[in-house]
Amino acid sequence: MRLDRSFFVHLGLLGVAAVFAVLVWTRDKTAAALSTMDVTVWAGRAEDVEHIAFEGKSKKVVLEAKKDKEGRYFVGTTERTTPPSEKKENPHDPHGDDAHDDEPADTEPKVKTTTFVSVGAGNKLAEVLAPLKALRAVGRIADDRASEFGLAEPEGTLTVKLRGAEKKLVIGGMTPGGADRYARDEATGEVYAIKGDIYRDLDTAESRLMERDLHEWKDVDLTRARVIAGDKRRELVRSGDEGKKIWADPASPDQKDETVGNWMSKLDRLRPTEYVAAAPEQTQVVVRVEYTGPSGDIGFLELVKGPPGASGKPDYFLVTERTRLHGKVPSGLAEQVEQDVGALVK
Repeated sequence: MRLDRSFFVHLGLLGVAAVFAVLVWTRDKTAAALSTMDVTVWAGRAEDVEHIAFEGKSKKVVLEAKKDKEGRYFVGTTERTTPPSEKKENPHDPHGDDAHDDEPADTEPKVKTTTFVSVGAGNKLAEVLAPLKALRAVGRIADDRASEFGLAEPEGTLTVKLRGAEKKLVIGGMTPGGADRYARDEATGEVYAIKGDIYRDLDTAESRLMERDLHEWKDVDLTRARVIAGDKRRELVRSGDEGKKIWADPASPDQKDETVGNWMSKLDRLRPTEYVAAAPEQTQVVVRVEYTGPSGDIGFLELVKGPPGASGKPDYFLVTERTRLHGKVPSGLAEQVEQDVGALVK
């Protein structure tokens, strides 16, 4: 059967049209991708961020920028307010006679304050906030449309201080899809869609922003360590190929020391659960470890034991060159480190 030549002509034209459509679609998609985050809410540089504050319905978050020889970091505090609890009814008094209430209700709201250090996450947040880029600009909206964007009853107000100048952003509701947020610049009245991570970081700052990494450097940068406990000390070397690193005695650097390796592994698992603004009083230094890299000293870790806490057992804290402040660590693991340190520095 012979096919008409016009069939092939039309087939060819269809193919060309399809290719052209794909090219146009790809170009438009690329252009849209390039325009994302291209709307500037305010200018600035991350290193100019001095102060970040967020005040919401039941929380207040403040981050103060600091700088030392190790670089920039933030000290943060959160205040969470829990409303008064409702009066609990006595099951034997269904009428709620106050005279028979066994458990009176709390009459005052409770405020819980948490202190934390933020290095990596804090600096990333500063980079997002200065300059602040929006996903898209909505423009100014009438007052009667504020509820459409969650701005009639906003989640809170973000204040960023850049070189002494304050910028304010009112955080509203979620955008379609729920990943991002609407926000209004208080200075201009303009409404934008911004990345939702900004709100999420501040809403749960004590978990998302708290620093848990003990050091900036990685294990591959480590060559030696000095363990100091009281008036005793011991030198250790980090040997082996990458991925198969071992701890050993300098006298036999190629022979793995299982006792040292197990103890150092426990030490590395210590992570702060909260920080204290001032160094705890009446503490005893359990152990100090000083780390060395190819070019010299690269950091330290100091584990200290405080007086008995609420549980009746002593609290343990650690501080490193990265954490700056003393961070409280789980007592169970810290006790194991303390018990085993004597086997290392005989």
